[in-house]
Amino acid sequence: MAEATPTAAAAARVYPLTAPPTPKHEKLGGYDFYQSIGSPRHILAPMVEQSELPWRLLSKAPLPPDLAGPIETVTTPQGKELKRYVGGVHLSYTPMVHAKVFLKTKGIKDPVFNIQHGEEGRGDDLAGIEGGDRPLFVQFCANDPDTLLAAAKKVEDRCDAVDINFGCPQGIARKGHYGSFLQDEWDLVSRLISTLHENLKVPVTAKFRIFPDVEKTVAYAKMIEAAGAQILTCHGRTRDMKGQATGLADWDQIKAVKAAVKVPVFANGNILYGDDATRCMEYTGVDGVMTAEGNLSNPALFMPPDHEAAYPNMLLLARRYLDISEKLKTPTSGNAMKSHMFRVLRPILDQHDDLRDLLSRTGLLDGKVDEYRKALDQIEACMGEDGSKIGCPATPITESGYRDLPKWVAQPYIRKVPESAKVPTDPAYAGSAAASAVPTRAPSPVNVAPPAQPCIGQPCGGSAAARCPTGACVLHCRAIRTAEQGSMSASEALASALRGGLVGMGCEFHEAKFAARNKRKKEKNVMRQNHKKWKRGVEAEERRRSQSIEREDAQTVKA
Repeated sequence: MAEATPTAAAAARVYPLTAPPTPKHEKLGGYDFYQSIGSPRHILAPMVEQSELPWRLLSKAPLPPDLAGPIETVTTPQGKELKRYVGGVHLSYTPMVHAKVFLKTKGIKDPVFNIQHGEEGRGDDLAGIEGGDRPLFVQFCANDPDTLLAAAKKVEDRCDAVDINFGCPQGIARKGHYGSFLQDEWDLVSRLISTLHENLKVPVTAKFRIFPDVEKTVAYAKMIEAAGAQILTCHGRTRDMKGQATGLADWDQIKAVKAAVKVPVFANGNILYGDDATRCMEYTGVDGVMTAEGNLSNPALFMPPDHEAAYPNMLLLARRYLDISEKLKTPTSGNAMKSHMFRVLRPILDQHDDLRDLLSRTGLLDGKVDEYRKALDQIEACMGEDGSKIGCPATPITESGYRDLPKWVAQPYIRKVPESAKVPTDPAYAGSAAASAVPTRAPSPVNVAPPAQPCIGQPCGGSAAARCPTGACVLHCRAIRTAEQGSMSASEALASALRGGLVGMGCEFHEAKFAARNKRKKEKNVMRQNHKKWKRGVEAEERRRSQSIEREDAQTVKA
């Protein structure tokens, strides 16, 4: 049975800040380690099936040097030279690797971290990008120290550090008993970290979520540091802040963590524009800022605002991603490729349902890179002269706190923000240039709290709802129309829908989208069946050839 989460006061007694266990291998720690990887300020977050190798390389070098500008060489105190591209991240994390699953696959053909081809974690030139896939942290989830150590040993020579995920809030993490659902077991968290710290050749780091109580968060961070974590990443949201209840990250808690520990701290949450990274570091004092959602919409998030391609053409980024994927031996997940295409191209896809359908059908086909190239060519044709543009400098921040950017550039996905959402204020911070540049905007409208009531009778925060006459999602749209027919009240209609009933019809937009989705599912099933038939035919032909060869060999022997 899991122990009760200790209070802040109890935690201070049970987990005093002491020296971590002595490692068996000589290695750098704390700020010495941080400086040895170039003192990174801009970090790509670990994202499930989203921070895979080609995306990491794209995020490191979002534009080719002839467009971005000269590559910078950073020399560490240890004399190591690191290459940095204009607008790129300085450090990347892999997607979360499940330690137990990774061991079962023997780490050879694992889709998350591929050892077979030797490209992941390679530090020389890779896909035309100097410095390749380094610096790199490999992130694991686990709940058993021995399993975690065995998995981490498989990659310690292919990365700069091993990170432990204590932040995943999803249901699969609850079921698997890892991520943020270890927050209540401080002794286990401590043992997971200390086991790696003692036995790995590389440092161990940790990414975690906050508690509602800042004192408990600080005590938790101190315990993680005492166990041997050399860099802490504080995600400023609680375990319950996920999905429709994601809300805004608490920079004040991150600031408190930074003030309380002696090792480097990365902040995670509320990074929409490159300006937000500057504001976050000013406000919290952290050493680096990690981006997830913002990066998926615009992998060139950190481009200088005055650069001619500060906001690159979305097609330019999509094609560069395909170019990188094609140059690698390591296979790219079809789901990852499709997801990235939809994220980057979202501004234009939200305006053209036919282009969205085109991209959806492309994801069903074999030879994905070539098919996606054909789809991008068609999208460029629909965009007219905008399709051939390279990019544009950053536009001014408006009174709303956002930039008005043309639809053809990669940009953050803006959802509706509650009026009550404000930028965290502090007397010292409020007067800074970075704060005044964004007067009233919530730091991260990408993740906002849901409305207090369902969207019946009020605007829904979903993207599809913006095109509904009543501003509702498909579920609520159907409930509204059922109520309008007088057969039941709006609340009864919604309750029926949530139970799986209510087969009513919504607005023309929702129903057309729903029909197109069903059509794609049918097409996908047909393609799967055809592929199975083709595969069975190939296998049958191979058997016939093999049998024929065997008969010929037998006749030759008799002769």
